[in-house]
Amino acid sequence: MGRIYLGCLLILAIACNRAKQHAEEEELQGDSSLISIVDSSNAGITDSITAVADTTLQVEAAKLIGKWIQPVAGLDKEMQGFQLRKNGTARSINMYTLVYEKWELAHDTLLLWNHSEGVKDTSTIVDTTIIKELTDTSLILFPVKAAEGYREKYLKRNG
Repeated sequence: MGRIYLGCLLILAIACNRAKQHAEEEELQGDSSLISIVDSSNAGITDSITAVADTTLQVEAAKLIGKWIQPVAGLDKEMQGFQLRKNGTARSINMYTLVYEKWELAHDTLLLWNHSEGVKDTSTIVDTTIIKELTDTSLILFPVKAAEGYREKYLKRNG
């Protein structure tokens, strides 16, 4: 009698386990959050040329040398900006808390190293901007962290 009882318990345990496995399989198939997705994060984009090869602007570093200014928001008669020097250094113009240190050009991407003065955290930051347009007198930049369509326009100042 004990064997029959033990046999029944074993059959019941196997049946319950199979029902549980079947329910878990149905749950997995219905849950799209568990769909396997290939990780493409190792593909990497080194610069904007890779991202948008057909719309990349060819930029000459020599054209960037100089003082680039724009009106201060809300104070149209006041100007601010930056100066890019031949030796790779940069400096702020009328921005006393934002201090530019150096710059670099990578294809159409302008990198500006800076830090803030007068604040507790003085760590160096690199502003990354895509050059959308460059002439002898104007520079239009798209900061990579900005909303699509946002542009910053600078005019070249002599002297």
